[in-house]
Amino acid sequence: MKTNRPTGQTFRAPRFGAVPRLLPIQWKWMAAVLFFATLAPLLLGGLLLQMTRMRYFLLIAIGIAFFGAIFLSYLLSKRLVAPLIQMTEAAQKIARGDFRHRVRIRSGDEMEALAEALNRMAEDLQRKIQDLSDDRVKTLAILSGMVEGVLVLDDKGKIVLTNTSFEKMFGLAGEPWIGRYHYERLRHHPLNALIKEVIQTGRSLSQELRLETAYRPHLQVQASVTEQPPRSVVLVFHDITEIKRLERMRKDFVANVSHELRTPLAAIKGYLETLADGGLENREEAREFLAILQKNTDRMANIVRDLLQLSRIESGLDPIRPARIDLREAVDKNLLLLKPLAEKKGQTLAVSIEPGLSLSADPEKLNQVFINLLDNAIKYTPEKGTIAVTASGTGEGVAIEIRDSGIGIPREDLGRIFERFYRVDRTRSRELGGTGLGLSIVKHIVEAHGGKITVESEIGKGSRFILFLPNQTPAGAVGAGL
Repeated sequence: MKTNRPTGQTFRAPRFGAVPRLLPIQWKWMAAVLFFATLAPLLLGGLLLQMTRMRYFLLIAIGIAFFGAIFLSYLLSKRLVAPLIQMTEAAQKIARGDFRHRVRIRSGDEMEALAEALNRMAEDLQRKIQDLSDDRVKTLAILSGMVEGVLVLDDKGKIVLTNTSFEKMFGLAGEPWIGRYHYERLRHHPLNALIKEVIQTGRSLSQELRLETAYRPHLQVQASVTEQPPRSVVLVFHDITEIKRLERMRKDFVANVSHELRTPLAAIKGYLETLADGGLENREEAREFLAILQKNTDRMANIVRDLLQLSRIESGLDPIRPARIDLREAVDKNLLLLKPLAEKKGQTLAVSIEPGLSLSADPEKLNQVFINLLDNAIKYTPEKGTIAVTASGTGEGVAIEIRDSGIGIPREDLGRIFERFYRVDRTRSRELGGTGLGLSIVKHIVEAHGGKITVESEIGKGSRFILFLPNQTPAGAVGAGL
């Protein structure tokens, strides 16, 4: 049986077990597959190894970069942040008042310039604050040392500043003043009205006030407004209590001198006119008139003498000339002169002085002290009374006491008993021939010796004059004014 096949081709049936023939391209693919199948594990293992190594290298590089960044950050912080920390600490210390701290940065850049500026600022602040502190200390020292009281208010009337003298004047030392309105602390209507007027008008005013305190001082207030801002009101309080007292004493002195001289002068004038009108014809009456004239003339002479002596002691024209004096001899000498007056009234004179007691004093002036005190004791002690003189030595001087059993001195008069021309009973004193200057002279003499005199008395029981004279009296000492 014939088969149709293309011409020129021979068909061969494959033999059993024979390897089929492949085309060349197929062999290449087969070879490639076999090659890769063989080498793939090796290639993949190497690739994985390289990737692992690359990962390790990458981790190392990241670690190096991380720690490098930290190191760089540290360097940057040390360069940038550390100076800022130093300046912050310095600023905090300056704020607390420690201006001695300095920032030390040597970077050569803006940080160093900023640190130098901060140091200069600290120095300037320290200098200015020190100047302000010195000025404040000086101001406080001046205000504290001032006798005058000072009160400073702002333009609203709030208290800005006071000094110690002001607080003592108003009896409110230690209480809060600063920041309070003046009318809250000063319960004095005329003063508050004065302050209000000064604040409203801006004019300087002056006024005298009398405070209702235990001391009851007289004050002269000078109120003015400062021209420089901030606008403030400054009040200066002058204590004129002593001036007022001296002024009152001067007026009393003039009145007393006028009265003391006018009375005998009037008597002298009257009796002279009587004698001129024919009184000389009656010899007995003329003698009586002349005796009265003599008495009034002696009284005026005594007043003038005591005034001159008091003036000389006060002005220093009659200084102390101390000498060593035996006290018992000095007392006995003066008692001997006054003994007839005491015996006339039946009075007892007693003396109790430590043996050998002596002191340094002006003999003439000490005799005058004893004469004035003993003469007063005899005059104002009734008949059969007692006058006693006692003296004893102390560590610093001699204490002398002259005690009587006389009529006594009222308590309200004890504070003025040493004033010139002051008399408890003017009529009785004039009858007894006193000038009203004896005790004032005694006080001046005792104080000129550096001593002190006090008096204690009770109506109907008598008086005690206590003198203290120091052991040594400086030569040339003078009395203080009364």
